[in-house]
Amino acid sequence: METILSTEIAVSIAQVLTLISLTTFALVFGYPRLALVLNYCFLIYCCYFSNSLLLNDGALKFDSATFPYLGIGLAILLLAMMGLVHSRE
Repeated sequence: METILSTEIAVSIAQVLTLISLTTFALVFGYPRLALVLNYCFLIYCCYFSNSLLLNDGALKFDSATFPYLGIGLAILLLAMMGLVHSRE
């Protein structure tokens, strides 16, 4: 539990503003499903790609949990998109 509480994630303000503006436009124009997908993709990108996959010197870091973690994240994204596109009539 201490590891989770002591973890720091660096997200640039430009990325946050981009996410907020895209989500706002999607919601204003009536696309809440798109807003959900955008937020999930941003979460995967910021929490995994920009902070965990790259080391401080920019070299790629692959360990035993890289591909299963990424695969599960992409599977959740695919299932979420399929569920959001499917409409009940």
